[in-house]
Amino acid sequence: MLIYRAAFAAVILITAAPVSASAEITIEELRGGILAQGCCGQGNNKEDGVAINAEIVFASPKVLSVLGSPRPVVGANVATNTGATSQFYSGLEWRFQLSPRFFVSAGAGGAIHDGETDDFDPIADAARVSTTLFLGCRALFRINGNAGYQIDERFSAMFYWSHISNAGLCPENEGLDHTGMRIGYTF
Repeated sequence: MLIYRAAFAAVILITAAPVSASAEITIEELRGGILAQGCCGQGNNKEDGVAINAEIVFASPKVLSVLGSPRPVVGANVATNTGATSQFYSGLEWRFQLSPRFFVSAGAGGAIHDGETDDFDPIADAARVSTTLFLGCRALFRINGNAGYQIDERFSAMFYWSHISNAGLCPENEGLDHTGMRIGYTF
């Protein structure tokens, strides 16, 4: 457990660290919601229940202007069912206003999870193949998207989707998807 906490702390520091001593870290938004655990994709029938999502969105530092000023994010999806996979993640997110109230966003980054990383053995794992999500690596790539509505200047509501996967870098790569609703509060 200590290694997960240390890795999560490192991910947060890398994502949120100021670029220089004069740079300021500013939290722009807090988000939270309820997600369907293992909603879609290859391993969609292996994890039931919901995950609780919490996320912090930071102001884009000037150095990221060359990438279109994405905002750094850090968050967690905490599974509520025993044996389901939880994750801590960080990355960058790009937001696009479609109208004064409607927006979409897309993000990419990495995640650290507490799910299964053992290599799948067809003989030894035969009894658990239908209930165990084999993710291969502890650290995975992550992509996500939001479609949202700005309720007022502070609150927004979003339909959310995320996917973690090792992109074929480990022997097993079932991946894990979440989808659900979130509320955002902008400072």
